[in-house]
Amino acid sequence: MSTVFCAHVEELAEQIVQLQPKLAAHDSQALPANVATLIGWLDDRFLQMAIDAGARQIKVEDTIEECVLERAGYFESFAIDRLVQSSEGKLYPPAACYQCYPSLSQVEHAERGLWTCIAACGRKEEETGLGRLRNFHMREIVLVGSSNWVREERGRWMDKISEFARALGLRGELHSASDPFFGAGETRGRKLVQQLKELKFEMQVRIGRPVPGLAIASFNLHERFFAERFGLHLPGGADACTGCVAFGLERWALALVAELGPSRAFNLAEGILA
Repeated sequence: MSTVFCAHVEELAEQIVQLQPKLAAHDSQALPANVATLIGWLDDRFLQMAIDAGARQIKVEDTIEECVLERAGYFESFAIDRLVQSSEGKLYPPAACYQCYPSLSQVEHAERGLWTCIAACGRKEEETGLGRLRNFHMREIVLVGSSNWVREERGRWMDKISEFARALGLRGELHSASDPFFGAGETRGRKLVQQLKELKFEMQVRIGRPVPGLAIASFNLHERFFAERFGLHLPGGADACTGCVAFGLERWALALVAELGPSRAFNLAEGILA
């Protein structure tokens, strides 16, 4: 089983109790362990999909240096107070892929390539409610190649994950989206461009109606943005294009419990319904 850090599972367990109040009386002690096991099972599935597609794994730290985020252009759109600090005062990355680009900058790239990592992440979101966690775990698959290939590969992953969600019994819907953390001013222009060029799609599910659709996965095109900042080149010297497929593991677990009920969802991790 892949390594999944369990430090923030208790908050998710509390949200599950909101959906299933009977668990508070019967399974409160076992619930965090069951949730952690389900998260690990989900990550194993996504990791295996990535490996089967030819992805190479990148081991990353749980925290990220501020200079990496600065190089990635994060602070051009977001304030530092959007980030979450660890108990040691270090920063959690807002998304796992930020941890990959420094490693990818040291690699000689072929015409196309897939990379995957998992990281503990943190965001201070303005929205609250089910599935909105300050700390969470994200599995990402980073796509590196030509513009056409990255767009086509993203489409293949959208189809693959839609099929996987249906097989689990989830009613996920794909929607064109924009980054919810874009602020005011010039970043509104970036948000509009993102929508017009269909650079971001989300798979959304409904949890605890009337809660709006909650994104459990996103499928993103970065064009040459990160390649230019981290020096990612294709054979011949041209800048690569990148994209990523991201899975919010806690949100997937919450969605499964909401849709299937606790017993069926946790049995997935035990292989009973796998």
